[in-house]
Amino acid sequence: MMKVIQIIGYKNSGKTTAAAALISALSEIGIRVASLKHHGHGGVPICIENTDSARHQRAGALVAGVEGEGMLQITSQNDWQLDKLIAIYQLLDIEVLVIEGFKQAPFKKVVMLDKEEDVLLLNESTNVLAVITSGPLANVSIDCPVFESKDLQGFCDWMIERLDTL
Repeated sequence: MMKVIQIIGYKNSGKTTAAAALISALSEIGIRVASLKHHGHGGVPICIENTDSARHQRAGALVAGVEGEGMLQITSQNDWQLDKLIAIYQLLDIEVLVIEGFKQAPFKKVVMLDKEEDVLLLNESTNVLAVITSGPLANVSIDCPVFESKDLQGFCDWMIERLDTL
C-alpha cells in the first residue's frame, strides 16, 4: 500500500525545499518515492497549445497523453481529481508519494509556517504530523513536533522513523 504525506503552506513558505529534502532522503535509503505538486498559482502549468495533444483534445479526446524520453504528459478536458491522480501513482508501484499542496486533502500533513500569521493554516488543517518553521514563533502553541527549516535533515530523519504511521 502506497503511503502519502502532504507538505502544505502558503506561497514561498519552503514547501518545495522541504519536499525535495524528504524525497532525497527517502530515495537514498531505497524507498520508491514520487511527488505530486498542485499548481495553485492559476493558469495551466505547462502550455500545450499548438501541439498534437491539444489537437487530439480539440477533436474530442477526454484525456490526451504524450510520452518521450521518460516524460509523460497527460492532459484532461476536466479538472483532475486527487484520488484519480493518486491511483495513477499506485499503478507505478510507488511506496511513498510526497504531495505538495492540495491543502484540503485528508492525508497526514507537514505544515510550513513562515510567519506568525501563517498559524491560521495550521488551525484550518487536519491530520498534522509536524510543523516546519523558518524560525521561532512567539506566542504560538503547537502541539506536534516543530522543526526549523534550517534543520531539514532532522525533519527527514524523524519522518523516516515514522513511515509506518502514514
